[in-house]
Amino acid sequence: MNAEIETLLVDLDRADIKLWLEDEKLRFNAPENALTIELRQRLQAVKPEIMARLNKAGVYSSKQNLPFLKGDVIPPSFSQQHFGSLQLRNPSTCYYNVPFGFQLDGELNVELLTESFNRIIERHDFLRTTLKNEAGNLQQIITPYEPQKTVANITVIHVDNLSNRAAILQKHIDIECHTPFDLANESSLRVRLLQFSQNEAVLLLCVHNVLFDMGALRALLYELKEHYHALVTKQPCSLLALPMQYVDCVNWQRALLSESALQPRLAYWQEWFKRGEPPQITFAIAGKNEPAATFEAGTCWCEISPELTSALKALSQQTSVTFFNTILVAYALVLKRHSGYEDIVLGTTFANRNHWKLEPVIGSLLNVLALRFDFSNNLDIVSLIKQAREIFLLATEQQSIPFLSISPFLFPEKPRNTPLFRSVFSFLGELNKHDILSLDNMQVTFMEKVHGAFMFPDLYPTFWTRITDEGEILIGCWQYKRDFIAEKTVKSMILSFQQILTAMVSNPSQTLNNL
Repeated sequence: MNAEIETLLVDLDRADIKLWLEDEKLRFNAPENALTIELRQRLQAVKPEIMARLNKAGVYSSKQNLPFLKGDVIPPSFSQQHFGSLQLRNPSTCYYNVPFGFQLDGELNVELLTESFNRIIERHDFLRTTLKNEAGNLQQIITPYEPQKTVANITVIHVDNLSNRAAILQKHIDIECHTPFDLANESSLRVRLLQFSQNEAVLLLCVHNVLFDMGALRALLYELKEHYHALVTKQPCSLLALPMQYVDCVNWQRALLSESALQPRLAYWQEWFKRGEPPQITFAIAGKNEPAATFEAGTCWCEISPELTSALKALSQQTSVTFFNTILVAYALVLKRHSGYEDIVLGTTFANRNHWKLEPVIGSLLNVLALRFDFSNNLDIVSLIKQAREIFLLATEQQSIPFLSISPFLFPEKPRNTPLFRSVFSFLGELNKHDILSLDNMQVTFMEKVHGAFMFPDLYPTFWTRITDEGEILIGCWQYKRDFIAEKTVKSMILSFQQILTAMVSNPSQTLNNL
């Protein structure tokens, strides 16, 4: 029966049929002709079970999970509430600017590229959304699409001085990094195109954190590819209609804050805090007793050889964990070694797109999971990796609601004002040129060395893999607060990271004390 109900719910969802309870009756909202006779019969057969499930999930209101209507006051998403509020309170800050760069080799049609961005803006309400603070309440304001008015914010620059190319490119990267977003009046996406010649250009994208997670970036770049292809070939675009807009995610997120949905998450965090407040790991690493005064980022890089990368992937397969899980453990052990603590808490980014309808949505659904490791037991490497997998899986069950939304319920009398962690670990997966962006008649190369100039966590290593002629390599971009952690300290941590990875594959049965 459970399998039958799950299948029915998926079919109803794909048909955009919404269910809710009202006055102890089952109600629905469906597009014309969507609720077929066959679907009605299947729904009627399990109606009591469906109603029980909706009741347990707290889906009561007829407004819940329905599209917002014209004139509705639209509340913000979790990401907009957090990042948007901070940006509006500090309008000159650039801490939330996230730049990306792509080398374009080939004959680029700038007019069609611009039109491709315009079509994306037409499809996605989020790219026409501004934020307004009304009497202390943040609201989304969606501007209707109007041709010739609602157009992409693209700056095209023709570069004639090719002898100083690197400096010119860095200048424009710095401009994007140091130009704040005016979220009250403009989009959270900026595009800058540097044309060095007819067949050579650099595409710079700068997005605000209210837009960015890797799922949103991939959705944006995939649509760019599809629209550009349709325009170049003069064919209809193959993109399907969007199953939902970003604003619809607000209904989904608000439903998660119902009492029945909060209870298991509260229990999780109550158990989490039984171990007490987590130690300030980065303070111990930096040898300081107070947080950094500024947010300027320094950057160090590391590359893990194809041989070691391959061995780490093999270890992951043998242990039945993901590659991400294995290198996450290595980084947690680096924090242990350099802080002296055995209670290690770090954050890791999670795209939070666990439903097919969320995959094409542009706009941040990002959550940062707080992972807490206990290294007081002298476990072997394999056991550590498996334990870390369980810690991660348990944390992902709480992924839908960020800790900031849970905190007032956990600490109703005394609001929490210290962060759970000051180091964030991020894994982007495989970043190959055809994976992240491709354009007709163009060779597109992801520019790995384009990164932000500011950061919020004290220490933020980001990893991805790339295919080379010698094989697949793991790349690490270690960003840190420059006035807080010394560069030599970060380089020492990178060396420890490489040593730990080597030790993990050379003898996975060795214990933590021997490592």
